[in-house]
Amino acid sequence: MEAQKKEIIAFVQSQRTQGATITACLNGLGVKRSTYYSWLTKKHRTSKQQMNALTPEEKTAIEQAKEEHPELRHRQLQGILQGRGIYLSFSSVYHHLKALDLIEPYQRRPSPMKEARYNVWQRNLMWGCDWTKLLINHMRWYLLILIDFFSRYVLAYEVYPSINAAHVRHLYARGLKDQKLSRKEMLPQVRVDRGSPNTSLVTQEFFSLIGAPLSFARIRRPTDNALTERFFGTAKQEEIYIVGSYPDEHSAREEIGRYVHRYNYQRPHQSLWNCTPSHIHEANNNTLILEELDDLKEQARSMRRLYWEEKGLCQ
Repeated sequence: MEAQKKEIIAFVQSQRTQGATITACLNGLGVKRSTYYSWLTKKHRTSKQQMNALTPEEKTAIEQAKEEHPELRHRQLQGILQGRGIYLSFSSVYHHLKALDLIEPYQRRPSPMKEARYNVWQRNLMWGCDWTKLLINHMRWYLLILIDFFSRYVLAYEVYPSINAAHVRHLYARGLKDQKLSRKEMLPQVRVDRGSPNTSLVTQEFFSLIGAPLSFARIRRPTDNALTERFFGTAKQEEIYIVGSYPDEHSAREEIGRYVHRYNYQRPHQSLWNCTPSHIHEANNNTLILEELDDLKEQARSMRRLYWEEKGLCQ
């Protein structure tokens, strides 16, 4: 077949030197133009690949570099060779080493910084507190929230023109009141960043006095307070950025209050198996939630089977 293709290509090229057109030649042979040109492209591609194939000297250089630096992978070896005045692509080095079975399996080491520093297995064990910017009458204000890390339920929120230590203490007290928690019980730990309202002596004395642990996130580690940051990302896209600038303080509190209520009680959350934060907070047991979902799936499967069985009987 390949020999026949080469004969047709040679015949067409010889006819062209005599003044015949490619179309006329191909019509006489019963070959489509697209097929003919695909043969030409493949021939050109094959010859180009042959011209760009590694020379024996380059292959030897790759093997020597690998022998000298067995701990390095193909990209680093390419840099070693490049420093020696031999330029090869990453893929050329990789494919030659692979042909020699010199490519080791590679697995990235997990970062210890991504490991959770806490295990929240029920509600009111750990809360997160933080604030973000919003506009009221085109002036900068702040939305301060308190969120439960187990259920992502927003326990309390407030809107202020600036944030100070009193606001943080007040919001935490509102959270305790909302959850009906007293000092006689183990109070929730609070994860905060290292902003001045949180690190102030007044704030630390307040939490020490009531016996509530105050947990500071590491510097430049927003993942330590990731659930709070995730709420802000969602609220900005679904509420704050849509409004742009609230007309006044009253309407800002009212509109944000509506959004927080919808977030807690109506909005399914993907990380909560598409349940609402209020449902998870109320159940307070992930095992029960998963059992509910299993029962719901089984009911759906049973109804589906029953439906198609009835359809089969009807036919």
